[in-house]
Amino acid sequence: MAVVQTLLTLAILGILYYRMIMREKPEQIGWLQALVPIALGAVSLSISFYVLIGVASLLNALGISAGSANNFIKSMMFAFLMAGAPEEIAKLIFMVIAIFLFRKKIRNVYEYILIGAAIGIGFTLPEEFGYGDVEAQAIWIRMLTVAGHMIYGIIMGGFIGLAQHKKKLGQPRFLQYVLAVCVPVLLHTLYDACTSNNLMMISEDSAESDSGIMLGLIAVAAHFIIQIVVLVLLKKNTEKYCEMNLL
Repeated sequence: MAVVQTLLTLAILGILYYRMIMREKPEQIGWLQALVPIALGAVSLSISFYVLIGVASLLNALGISAGSANNFIKSMMFAFLMAGAPEEIAKLIFMVIAIFLFRKKIRNVYEYILIGAAIGIGFTLPEEFGYGDVEAQAIWIRMLTVAGHMIYGIIMGGFIGLAQHKKKLGQPRFLQYVLAVCVPVLLHTLYDACTSNNLMMISEDSAESDSGIMLGLIAVAAHFIIQIVVLVLLKKNTEKYCEMNLL
């Protein structure tokens, strides 16, 4: 089942990524620039574990903990620690590596977005393979949000690209760098706090458990819609991003 799930993921994300590449004007990136970031994204999954240790150590040193907070706050903290922060920071590290490798070839803001998308795809493939032993129903739910890491990467790459464009124009760019990290981390943390790390779902209080399940379903629906909105807006603004020349 893990192989089937991974191949299905590859097909869905591969089609989305291919269509993104083909929309670039006046010409598309080369195959090396398209595929290397995917490989780097796959490596970032294993690195995220070490980032998790670092984030946990930092929170411990700062004395930050959920303590006696309610289950939703605990879920947010747990999701931030287990997924939101380490996974997005790991992807950011390898996005920077990809940008460095192709620094002489990146022509516009859109190519930063493509790198972000590729890093997200690379991260998703081994992650989905690891989830291949879950129940069939859970797999189909995961397919609804399978482009999540890709979307986070698009957002991250887009903000970094805009920052580089502002740098070229001599304009302030600090906010774009902050948003490149904070927006994906926040979205990822919120989603996981409502789904895979939702402590409300396993509460002994039946009312809270039911609320947790409902919250999870709402989160899946909202995340699915966000994916569609981001992809549609990206398609609509592709030409604009391509015209933001960086060379």
